[in-house]
Amino acid sequence: MSKFIMPTIEIGGVTNSTGTTGKSSSPLSFNGDKLQLNFGLTVLAKNPNLLPIYVSDMNATAFYPDPKGTGKMSPVGGGYLAYQELPKYSDFNFTFPFSIVYDPLEDPDQTILNDLAEKCGLTGDEPTDLTIAYTIHVTAKVLFVSVHPTIDSQSTFPCPIQVSSNASADSQ
Repeated sequence: MSKFIMPTIEIGGVTNSTGTTGKSSSPLSFNGDKLQLNFGLTVLAKNPNLLPIYVSDMNATAFYPDPKGTGKMSPVGGGYLAYQELPKYSDFNFTFPFSIVYDPLEDPDQTILNDLAEKCGLTGDEPTDLTIAYTIHVTAKVLFVSVHPTIDSQSTFPCPIQVSSNASADSQ
């Protein structure tokens, strides 16, 4: 009998898609005073095992590092995926729906907002990558065995807001 090997899961990047549910969501929305950036994280999963792994209740909380370098982490959203199968012997990609939620009550001096605007190129500078720390709680099931791991990590990815320059031709 083969030995079970833990699958590897990595964040591969950002996509416009907001998940595998088929429901589309606006990339930018407002909920009361909160600004919400909706996007998908491309998840790269490798399952080297003979049996598929069933992942459910994948719940992530995202944290934004203090731009002032104090080490403080502010909660800024997260995501949820109800169910995903990781096929046997596979290198498999799926989209995890994710949102960054900006709450001005959590950022009274607008430090996070200004940092996001700068990193997304909204201030006129070239966009740079965002780094978000996250905690993911998940249920993984193989046959009749369920485990409930918690994954604490961080990911760096391009800002999900793309600023396009529509320069008009003045040569006429």
